[in-house]
Amino acid sequence: MTTEETEEALKQHALRFSDVIDEPLEFLAPISGYGKMPLVSLEEAVEPLVPILPDVQSHAYVAKQRCKKPADGLTQDESASIMLYTMEWKPREECLYVVLNSTLRASDRQEKLKLWYLYLRLFLNALFRLPPLTISAYRGLKKDMSKSYTEGQTIVWWGFSSCTTTVKVLNSKIFLGTTGERTMFTLQCRSARDIRKHSFFPSEEEVLLMAATQFKVIGYLNQNDLHIIQLEETCPPYPLLQPVPIIIPPKTNSILPVVPNIPVNARWVQNGVTVAGGYGAGHASNQLFWPEGLFFDDNQTMIIVDYGNDRIIQWKIDDINGKVIAGGRGQGNQLDQLNCPTDLLIDNETDSLIICDHGNRRVVRWLRRSGTTKGEILIDNIACRGLAMDDQKYLYISNDEKHEIRRYQIGDKDGTLTAGGNGRGASLNQLNSPTYVFVDRQHAVYVSDKENHRVMKWNKGAKEGIVVAGSQGNGNALTQLRLPMGLFVDTLGTIYVADSSNHRVMRWPQEAKQGTIIMGGNGQGEGANQFNYLRGLSFDRHGNLYVVDYYNHRVQRFAIE
Repeated sequence: MTTEETEEALKQHALRFSDVIDEPLEFLAPISGYGKMPLVSLEEAVEPLVPILPDVQSHAYVAKQRCKKPADGLTQDESASIMLYTMEWKPREECLYVVLNSTLRASDRQEKLKLWYLYLRLFLNALFRLPPLTISAYRGLKKDMSKSYTEGQTIVWWGFSSCTTTVKVLNSKIFLGTTGERTMFTLQCRSARDIRKHSFFPSEEEVLLMAATQFKVIGYLNQNDLHIIQLEETCPPYPLLQPVPIIIPPKTNSILPVVPNIPVNARWVQNGVTVAGGYGAGHASNQLFWPEGLFFDDNQTMIIVDYGNDRIIQWKIDDINGKVIAGGRGQGNQLDQLNCPTDLLIDNETDSLIICDHGNRRVVRWLRRSGTTKGEILIDNIACRGLAMDDQKYLYISNDEKHEIRRYQIGDKDGTLTAGGNGRGASLNQLNSPTYVFVDRQHAVYVSDKENHRVMKWNKGAKEGIVVAGSQGNGNALTQLRLPMGLFVDTLGTIYVADSSNHRVMRWPQEAKQGTIIMGGNGQGEGANQFNYLRGLSFDRHGNLYVVDYYNHRVQRFAIE
């Protein structure tokens, strides 16, 4: 390729960072319609686009070949769908990203968007599987846009927005340059996706903002011919981009719980349906006795820690009876017994259960294959209360005697201190009876700090934690928790916590100062809209919420509306 051809290609590429000029800056209908489409291969996803993008199949083929070893746990098709979005070809008006964003920005988009449904389903599944980043990013173009953005105004960019995380990229004459009328947008992002490992142009430090991202104009500054506009990403009260149920292939993420993308304003039916137990305390196959932890496997089967029966029970949705898969041979310390287990997780890679055998002060592993009658001890002499595992197969264990969280490699007996460990207390470097644990894809550890009535977040390598839910002590105000237990963090960083002694489930969006009651809060009881103390909670891939109702000896399902 000649120097002239290279420069022309870069100029075309630069347009993706500057196409903000094409945004209508008005409120359009929400983007939807693709949510129930199947997840298919990239080849199948682009086939409907051939009439409007004649060269898309050949570029999809190249993208697939370049993504044979995809990063971030994505599938080859998911990674290639992102790469295809970043690819450039001529004529520009037949480039995938150009036509897609033009369609998304059109007020009459709905019929035109139908051709894109299969691709959007795959593309969004890939993007939502990447962790949302809270970062500063930049866009720019060679034009004065300051008159179109008024301080205090709320605006929406309806197309997918390519941004860079370093200003020096924009300084290039190919992009923004250093002379003439120019506008630079400085963005405070809450949900950017780092796509560098999947981009056809990885050197531009590119992050991508979702379609229909909403901003507030914070201010602007004019410096001669350079106009700087400051935008802050905000959350609309209702979703402008239809979320998709995230599908995680078992082989690529076999050890992590399903983490659906849930709108921060989602609502659930307030009357729960009993899906396990509910026949009083007992040891029959249709009963539970003080259930604690809860985990979903890839087949949408519940695995329940039946604390009072010293067993682990498997329960398929809509079945009346469960099946004992570990313990259930009376309370004891033999390898075929459990003693007051509290939590568990599933490791599909080894097809096994890893269980907090709290009463025996040990962590044990039971193979799930048929005929298994006993477990093996992984870690002994530990007051294990809660469990989590990250994507590198490190095990995180809460110790409610030492008031700490430690991280272990399988086979490691000592572990590495990750949170707490400075004695019982309420300082930011302390915990007080930690229970449930959740680890996100950045390896930040969230922990229900029970006796401090708060949820703490410890970023990887941090010496102290951050209070992310409950900061006003024991109570039932929206700023308070009372003995928090079950814990779940979705892909948007929203925290869902079982507020046990308030008999309610709370939702705390990222950086929120107070929570919202999403179910319960109707007093202690056994009604369909009540709880009698709570323990674990979990979501299925569709966003339905499952709550362990401790003293009602049941698991309740709340369907997402």
